[in-house]
Amino acid sequence: MRNKRKGNITLSQTVLIVGIVALLLFAMILVPFYKSYQQKLAIVKYQKAYAMLQQANRMYSLVSGEPMNKYNTSLPVNVFAETYFTPYLQISEYCKGKQDSCWNSPQYKDLKNRKKSNMALYSIILDDNTTIGFHKNKQGLMTIILDTNGKTGENTLGKDIFVFSFYDNENHPKLCDEKPSQNKNIPNGIHFGGYNKCGIPQDTLEYNDLISKKGFDTCNKNAETNELGLGAGTACGALLRVNNWAMDKNYPW
Repeated sequence: MRNKRKGNITLSQTVLIVGIVALLLFAMILVPFYKSYQQKLAIVKYQKAYAMLQQANRMYSLVSGEPMNKYNTSLPVNVFAETYFTPYLQISEYCKGKQDSCWNSPQYKDLKNRKKSNMALYSIILDDNTTIGFHKNKQGLMTIILDTNGKTGENTLGKDIFVFSFYDNENHPKLCDEKPSQNKNIPNGIHFGGYNKCGIPQDTLEYNDLISKKGFDTCNKNAETNELGLGAGTACGALLRVNNWAMDKNYPW
């Protein structure tokens, strides 16, 4: 009769176990590095987009003779885009009516996982696959919704979706007491993030205000939101700028 050995591990089984353990360890090491890579990539693309928008503004200023950082935010969205940006950017595709070619449906999600549709009604795709959508709310506040990787990725505010806002001291809607904005000496031009409830650019706010769950559209999963804003996470771009482009423990990645 053949002897049956129980409990013995063959060489092939040992190699298999070691391989599985090694793979798990590799995954545990790789995930944090990949997360860090994604974070740094998002920041770089956001900064790059800002540089391109500023360059477009310089070109507009040279051509028109108008001063830099002067945007007439009272213009309709399409006129605003075609006046200040589209002639001076490398564009691969336009979405002037239907947005299907430029955005998924919904266009993006906020940090509360709320789906956002029809926020950008005039959009362009740049040669590097960055999508820029122009938005204007019922209060007359103009913003750019930036998708750093097009239709791929999570399409979530604060991760691969970021916001730019515009401030024009002459044409800015008066939504609250003027004293807060006067005290801040808010410069004209492009700002990082969106606006607070008074229409003040978020990158002029303090760090703690930008991460507060009691603030409007802040970089917090429990931020206050309403139909006039872009959603929880709008302020994440402003938070990065205020925090010297660092994603610390308070950043809701």
